[in-house]
Amino acid sequence: MEYFESEALINARASTVWEIITDTGNLTVWESGITAIDGELRNGGTIRIKTTDARGRSLRLRVQQMPGEVMTWTSSLPLGLFKRIRTFTLSPRAGLTHLKVKEEVSGLLAGLLGNTRPDTARTLNDYVHAVTKRAELLDRSS
Repeated sequence: MEYFESEALINARASTVWEIITDTGNLTVWESGITAIDGELRNGGTIRIKTTDARGRSLRLRVQQMPGEVMTWTSSLPLGLFKRIRTFTLSPRAGLTHLKVKEEVSGLLAGLLGNTRPDTARTLNDYVHAVTKRAELLDRSS
């Protein structure tokens, strides 16, 4: 199993950060790394996304969430061959918001696909940086 994570302490309300990471209408507008999205980011929902690093492929993800606190996107292959879980966690900290994004990759094919996957650590760092920038800008505007 492989783990990748990125985190930031954001000078914005948790509600602002949550709105940014769940607003499907705007995920393709800012530097989220998502170029297309179909579906709704709601508990029990399914989305299809295209990202800048997926080489044009569409990814189907199951969404689970506790609104305002945690959201997971899960993709997998049958028989436990491959599973990827991306978890977004928000927690308030002294008037700021701590955002942590973690990706776990497991399964028999995880090692084989390791060399073909994009640089996940860089992708997560870029995403967290973009969320931070957008949240701090929007929170100051309100």
